[in-house]
Amino acid sequence: MKIRELTCDVLIVGAGIAGVSAAISASRKGAKTILIEKNSYPGGTAIDCRLQQLCGLYPKNTGIAAEIISGLKKLNPKNKFIRLGKLEVFSFQPENLTNVLRQLTQKEKNLQIYYNATITEVKNTGQSIISLKMITPRQKFKFTPKAVIDASGEGCIIKLSKAASLLAPKTRRQLAGFTFQVCKLRDSSGLLTLKVPYYLTLAAKQKEISPYLRFTNFTYLLRKNSGIIKLNLPAQSYLGQENTTKKYALLIHRHLQKVLPEFKNSQIQWLTKEVHERQGRCLWGKQILTEKDILSAKKFPHAIAKGYWPIEFWHPQKGQQIKYLKTNQFYEIPLECLKSKNIINLFATGRCISVTPMALASTRVMGTCIYLGEAAGKAAALLSQQIRR
Repeated sequence: MKIRELTCDVLIVGAGIAGVSAAISASRKGAKTILIEKNSYPGGTAIDCRLQQLCGLYPKNTGIAAEIISGLKKLNPKNKFIRLGKLEVFSFQPENLTNVLRQLTQKEKNLQIYYNATITEVKNTGQSIISLKMITPRQKFKFTPKAVIDASGEGCIIKLSKAASLLAPKTRRQLAGFTFQVCKLRDSSGLLTLKVPYYLTLAAKQKEISPYLRFTNFTYLLRKNSGIIKLNLPAQSYLGQENTTKKYALLIHRHLQKVLPEFKNSQIQWLTKEVHERQGRCLWGKQILTEKDILSAKKFPHAIAKGYWPIEFWHPQKGQQIKYLKTNQFYEIPLECLKSKNIINLFATGRCISVTPMALASTRVMGTCIYLGEAAGKAAALLSQQIRR
């Protein structure tokens, strides 16, 4: 298979919400931009896990975030801001998000997207990435970019380029998420969000199911006859065991059929393709954002985004742990958290930025990732204008 060689100003890996925002931003700054995605669609974890809430948004949005929200509202009037406890989130339908991201990217003349693509090799001089190799089902490519953004979520470019990185031990990482959808529920009470975790916690205490399965939660879809069940699993406990997650889903579903009448005739409609890590490899940047920075609402001279979301850490033994900022407070994220400390043309965005594990538990939400993506795209485009090849 012949290798096709291409040059570009900015190359972005990962078309989740952060990667798409980075690609749009870089393109609008005049940079010849290439976006690479392993799936056949944009949206990443938000789509794979059927997420239905955009968290961490500013009270007033501008830029790409405002465009995404506007697009979602136009597609469906049920896509709107709602109150969730102490916080406000934007509720949306997952399929609408895919459509909006496609519409936005298709408008960009400087942007080219490759789906079903995998980066296989990254070459650098020790200080700068000089080329990347990619394979698709039909062709192989070699890219020569001026700047690279890792928006993969798992830090694949950080790893392949041997950039300095931050990676917590497996036993201390947040629980990972695995999702499946149930249909044909018979529910008139609307209380399954409470009943599902209650009965699974009870089953775990009685040792009928594994202890960590007590962290499972339930969310309704548009109609009360279907919903999303999310399991929270120990980090990487499922690797190399494709059927393990299916086994967990079947176990949970059968138990719920036994103890809850609403589930008696229900069926599993689909399962996510993979388990999604909340915490993986992060860039070791010129600066590292910490838990203290977040809870003290710290401000920075070169801030590129604001963070509003609490620290929502999924503890391996204790489950969901939340630490809130003070009312009406926000923290800032400096540009230095997006820049590699040892590879001058490598940036990170989304879940890959330079943060401690506890700080990541706040910055990883979608709203913040949009802002981080937009900032990373601008920074990479600016650097590409300064580099001659």
